[in-house]
Amino acid sequence: MTTKGKVLIIDDDPDLCAALHAALAADGFVVYTAGDGSLGLEMMREEKPDLVFLDIIMRGPVEGVWVSEEIYADPQLRQVPVVMLTSIVDSEYAGYFPTDRPLCADMFLDKPASIGKILEVANHYAGRSAPPLSA
Repeated sequence: MTTKGKVLIIDDDPDLCAALHAALAADGFVVYTAGDGSLGLEMMREEKPDLVFLDIIMRGPVEGVWVSEEIYADPQLRQVPVVMLTSIVDSEYAGYFPTDRPLCADMFLDKPASIGKILEVANHYAGRSAPPLSA
């Protein structure tokens, strides 16, 4: 069976991970999940995904920012597109979000993002013969 590509979801919400896993797998992706940033980095090195969906707020208010910086600093990982999937803008942690430097992400999606949008983004970044993103 041919797959579209590998997607890693790094998020501490098991319900969200399960929903995204089901939708992405049904669309032909091989999907991995990690509940925190350290495990996510370890899985990236082992599984070599084509795309990462990364939450920002996990064990700490900006753990995902740290993870994205680690990804960018690693020559073996930095070519993997990172899509930050987060609700930080509307949370009590909004003030922790760094605005004084560029962030290491290819795209930002606000939670909750529709499954349709998740699939569109996954197909764009990791899907084989992917269509372009809509505006």
